[in-house]
Amino acid sequence: MADLDVRPDPDPDAPAEPGHEPHGVRSGPRLGLRRRVALAFGVLSLAVAVAVAGTAYAFARSYLFSQRESTAVTRALLDARAVSADLAAGTEPGEALARVPSVGESQALARVDGTWYSRGVTLSPDELPADLLAQAEESGAAQMSLLAQGAPYFAVAVTTSEGLYLELFPLTDLDTAFTAAGWFLVVLSLVAMVAGGLVGRAAAARLIRPVESLSAGAAAIASGDLSVRLPASGDPDLDPLSDAFNDMADAVEQQISRERRFVANVSHELRSPVTTILGTAELLERHSDTMPARDAELVSSLAVRSRSLSRTLVDLLELGSDTSGSPVLFEATDLGALVDGLLDQRDLTGLLYGDRPVVRSDGRRVERVLGNAIDNAETHGRGLTRVTIVRAHDEVLVHVDDDGPGIDASNAERVFEPFVRVQRPGVPQRRDGAGLGLAIAKESAEAIGASVAIEDAPSGGTRFTLRIPVTVA
Repeated sequence: MADLDVRPDPDPDAPAEPGHEPHGVRSGPRLGLRRRVALAFGVLSLAVAVAVAGTAYAFARSYLFSQRESTAVTRALLDARAVSADLAAGTEPGEALARVPSVGESQALARVDGTWYSRGVTLSPDELPADLLAQAEESGAAQMSLLAQGAPYFAVAVTTSEGLYLELFPLTDLDTAFTAAGWFLVVLSLVAMVAGGLVGRAAAARLIRPVESLSAGAAAIASGDLSVRLPASGDPDLDPLSDAFNDMADAVEQQISRERRFVANVSHELRSPVTTILGTAELLERHSDTMPARDAELVSSLAVRSRSLSRTLVDLLELGSDTSGSPVLFEATDLGALVDGLLDQRDLTGLLYGDRPVVRSDGRRVERVLGNAIDNAETHGRGLTRVTIVRAHDEVLVHVDDDGPGIDASNAERVFEPFVRVQRPGVPQRRDGAGLGLAIAKESAEAIGASVAIEDAPSGGTRFTLRIPVTVA
């Protein structure tokens, strides 16, 4: 975290380009693909079920009611002839109606000389539609579906030589059956919708599974695990996706490996001449008191720059080869003693607080992480104020606090990138260092399964935190 400027963050108040949304910003809550596919299958199944059930229901209802009405008309005409014949033979109207055979719960009425006669009729003649009687008198016969006393009926009226004959056929049984059938079809449609949704969800899960594997693999590579590869699924349509991802992962691994080797080789090749230059500069610096003032100043500057370049080369060697090539050795590590040693080396005794646990981790890498954090606090944070070790249930936290002005949240992740140095307000600019210390600390921490973070310290300044998720010995 030195003084190399980084590109400024985009203005949050600046308008977005037309047709584009800011990264990470969504216009509103949306359903996931799995739910959208399940919903589409469910709606489609419901539409098909409603269409099929509705068509079948309408056809069956129309057909059965038509058959019932046709049968009723035929029966009423036959009964009307029989009643008319009995009346012509001198039979009393009531007796003539009593001879009419009952079909189900059909009801017969007859009007003779203006008087109504009935047989087991629950409806009075006053409840009969006037249009039905008028049409029968005009054309000789009429039929009509009607609703009387809350029940459906089919009425047939026939004009005879003796008067008017009318027969009512109840449709309650047919109407009840179709009502039950209608509700059954509604339930069946809902079941079809649920079944379609489940099928859609299963199909979406089958389609999304390779995408989820791809996402998990990409996340693993982003976190630093370059060995991740996707297995072949055996599906000719999906295997090209796995092959493309694996080819990309191979290319990324090879590229990073080449870059590491290049950095390590260049650093190694430069180390010998830089060591020679540094030795010469320090030799001259020791005899600078015998030189003119201007020459002594130049020699001192050369020695400072040579030492800075030497430290940068060491950091590059570690960054290029340490994490990928050196094995991780887990052993009992006394964090208290380790931090005490680091502080003693820098004449910073008395700044360790908190617990002193013994953990199972790679002590060499833990020492490198905390050493870089302490050096960063001393060099760029106006001095180290304290180191606190906190023993939690499933992890150990080591806080390194400095006396600086804190850090902006937008730079909290950026400081761990190689060669990035962030100038903090209130801290004098420094040119020593290449911005590799925290990058090395992060790689070393990740190699042992730990994590690092930077935030504002509770008492002011900046806090560097190392989290070690290891079993306490």
